[in-house]
Amino acid sequence: MKRIFIPALFAMFLAAPAAYASHYDLADIDIVPAETVDTLAKNKVETTEQLLALLLKKSDRAAFAKQYNLDAANVELIAHKLELMQVVGIGPKAASLLILSDIGNLKALAQATPEALLEVLVRVNRENNITGVQPDLTVVRDWIQKAQKIANHIED
Repeated sequence: MKRIFIPALFAMFLAAPAAYASHYDLADIDIVPAETVDTLAKNKVETTEQLLALLLKKSDRAAFAKQYNLDAANVELIAHKLELMQVVGIGPKAASLLILSDIGNLKALAQATPEALLEVLVRVNRENNITGVQPDLTVVRDWIQKAQKIANHIED
């Protein structure tokens, strides 16, 4: 039985879509207030992946906001950033840039036109100085393709 299980597991690993990002430790990024990071860590929530899992459902986001004494609109923004950060190459700054560019979730990113999105990203980044590195067309196309493969979407 072990001989069948191990090759099957290996094949599943190879077949998995490579769209998911390595997740960040919450203590290393500025996505939730520091005191919330400390409280989350006490509750064994230490990564962006773990936090996203808590925020997938709208009702869970409302409960989270109440439990951690956070503004509900800010919790919604956090959830959208975390959803976008599932894409390899999209970190906290790129997620903020996408949201300011009216790409607030994976569905919007997956449906975007690369050339049009790039034009908006460059303009918004120039106006707001979010990141020192401008994305290029190859990067934007890659983000869109990877967004199309991710099934873990937050509930609106």
